Amino acid sequence: MAHALDGLGIEHFLIVEKAASAGGTWRDNRYPGAACDVPSHLYSLSFAANPNWSRLFPRQKEILDHLQRTAAPWIARDRIRFGWSLRSLRWDADARLWHIESSGGERLQARHVVTAMGGLHVPGWPDIAGRDLFAGQQCHSARWPDDLAVAGKRVGVIGTGTSAIQLVPELARDAAALHVFQRTPVWILPRRDRAIPRWLQRVFAAMPPLRLALRGALYVMLESMSITLLRPRMAFAARAMARRHLRSQVLDPRLRAQLQAHYPIGCKRIALSDDYYPALSRPNVQLDTAAIEAIERDGVRMADGRRIALDVLVFATGFRPLDVLSGIEILGRDAESLASRWADRPRTANGIAVPGFPNLFFLLGPNTALGHNSVLYMIESQARHVAGLIGRARRAGKSCIEATEAAEARFIHDIDTAFPRTAWAGGCSSWYVDRQGRNIALWVGPSWAYRLRLRRALKRDYRID
Repeated sequence: MAHALDGLGIEHFLIVEKAASAGGTWRDNRYPGAACDVPSHLYSLSFAANPNWSRLFPRQKEILDHLQRTAAPWIARDRIRFGWSLRSLRWDADARLWHIESSGGERLQARHVVTAMGGLHVPGWPDIAGRDLFAGQQCHSARWPDDLAVAGKRVGVIGTGTSAIQLVPELARDAAALHVFQRTPVWILPRRDRAIPRWLQRVFAAMPPLRLALRGALYVMLESMSITLLRPRMAFAARAMARRHLRSQVLDPRLRAQLQAHYPIGCKRIALSDDYYPALSRPNVQLDTAAIEAIERDGVRMADGRRIALDVLVFATGFRPLDVLSGIEILGRDAESLASRWADRPRTANGIAVPGFPNLFFLLGPNTALGHNSVLYMIESQARHVAGLIGRARRAGKSCIEATEAAEARFIHDIDTAFPRTAWAGGCSSWYVDRQGRNIALWVGPSWAYRLRLRRALKRDYRID
């Protein structure tokens, strides 16, 4: 967003960040094995080229270093204020300004506000009795402590989503015993990660068009996967690949049966891994599919009466996307509360703006996440869209940009009409849908279709006055 504002020649903007440094997801998620499941040359901002990625799939530390280098120019220009946690936003209709207050009581005013908070940073803790009673060390995978050592210890991991699939092989190497608690198996495809040799990095640096060609090829390859999610009947190739991967890596038929997912592939996020299945086959690792009854002082009690002694308990249980704004008061026109407006379901025009909340924009808002490609493509599309709206208003000498009710209704209608035909509506439980089974997170279509929609929406979906 800062890059887009620079392109408009706007000097007076400020990024406020609750943490002490840049990095977001890759600053917070530093558990062993943390890595991205989008290839490195695609998982980067279009204006921040990096020819020196060391692996096909980048690891957490390398991504974090890249992000901090990318943010450095704005830090040097004093455009980012760290340690600033948002408490409230209040629209002043007379002044046509947002009054902004931090949790520390600092106040700001802004003509426009862009909330770029992301959706996956409030840890989701499972509703299991007795979690506070555990006497050993426990943590969430998104809050990994620097002093956690598992060597020679009995470790339990609750959850088998994408974070756990990266984490478990690392823990299995050091733990005396590793117990993995699985509620639902996950579809896993081979990752096929590999190092990018230094000579090829030098070629990418010397020949930018070659790097761009690779980026484009990766985008097209991942975009082709959207058919698997949008038309589940066409997913036979992906299913066959996942089942062949499971058969080739897990020889024990009982364990293989426990790991076979039976919901449509893509209903939950598809994982990529070459070492998760082998880790579960190690003699010090046990997969348990029974329900956990309670957490006790020295371990967990299972629903079948068994007690499993543990020294360390790791919760790889994902995030709570609907709680991102739970501690923030946002009052729009006529003091309408966004929390009240979204009490039943978060609703926006194009995932970016809400009627009644002028000059307030969301990056990666409801129904704009992806299940198949780089979400940075969506974020950049949105940043360009918001910059286009601000530039249009400035050229017209006007100050208020507000989405129309018709635009919001059209966006929700289009999402809801397309969703039932997709893999995500296959009946599994995921953070993509709410308790009523409604899609609250994902864009339902190819990513390029979303960018085209935003271009049409610039003049169709807003009032500027």
